[in-house]
Amino acid sequence: MGAGTSAGTSAGPVAPISGWEDTTPDGDSLTLAAVRAMTDRAARWAEAAGGTVRRVGGLVLADALSPCVFLNAAVSAGPVDLDAARAVATAANPPTVPALPTVPPVPPVPPVAPVAVMATVATTSPGRPWLLVTPHPTPDLRPAGLQPMGHPHFMVRPADRAAPPLPSGVTVTEVDDPGGLAEWGDILAAGFPAPASPVPPALLGGPARFWLAHADGRPVATALSWTGHGVVDVECVTTLPRYRGRGLGAAVTWAATLADPALPAVLISSDDGHGVYRRMGYLPVSRWTLWYRPSLLGRRQT
Repeated sequence: MGAGTSAGTSAGPVAPISGWEDTTPDGDSLTLAAVRAMTDRAARWAEAAGGTVRRVGGLVLADALSPCVFLNAAVSAGPVDLDAARAVATAANPPTVPALPTVPPVPPVPPVAPVAVMATVATTSPGRPWLLVTPHPTPDLRPAGLQPMGHPHFMVRPADRAAPPLPSGVTVTEVDDPGGLAEWGDILAAGFPAPASPVPPALLGGPARFWLAHADGRPVATALSWTGHGVVDVECVTTLPRYRGRGLGAAVTWAATLADPALPAVLISSDDGHGVYRRMGYLPVSRWTLWYRPSLLGRRQT
């Protein structure tokens, strides 16, 4: 019998298994493990920032109270339809959805994204930008008021080799104090660029680890690693523009990638970073789908 199917019983046929159920183990696929790890990272950041985390069905809404589109994340393991997307972008008054208890990690995500939950974005975070992330294709959501961010590669690097030597004049350190975390956040904002958003010190010492690459003693590049669900999720990779092309992005990404060298690393690649990641041994697995709701506070995200 093929994968994803279930045999019938005397009581009748059993529903096929999609692989996205709550009961599916993390090891079923690296894509599932990555979605769960990214969801946990977004949720923990929102909680540490004093925001809220809401979950119903297959959607997790992590409101970090941030002006940065990448930090207010709606992560859906399942398909997203036009009605659900419209609820993100409009100021409709949805049914009240109670907030989740702040007990990390957030439970795994099943594959349905109810419209009522998506609608809470408009009421719990009026004006703030939101990022919608799913590993699945979606219909065109522009009629619902969302804007396409793209279809970036989801990439995986097996845990199979160590990092190469650092380029001359480059060092990489892990941030371990609030002052360093503030500096990390400033470089991240300048490198993307994106609106500055304070990084909650409560994230230090947990699954999130923050990395800085230095050129001639000056911190100029960032990366974040989040370890969970059997993978290392690599995010927030950027280098200040004047220092690009010197291997700093790769150097700081190596540190994040090897946060737990026994585990595979996963990331969503930008176009600029794709070649770097390929040379590091990351393999393109699929293309994910990203949409965003622009800020309604007078500054559009890019």
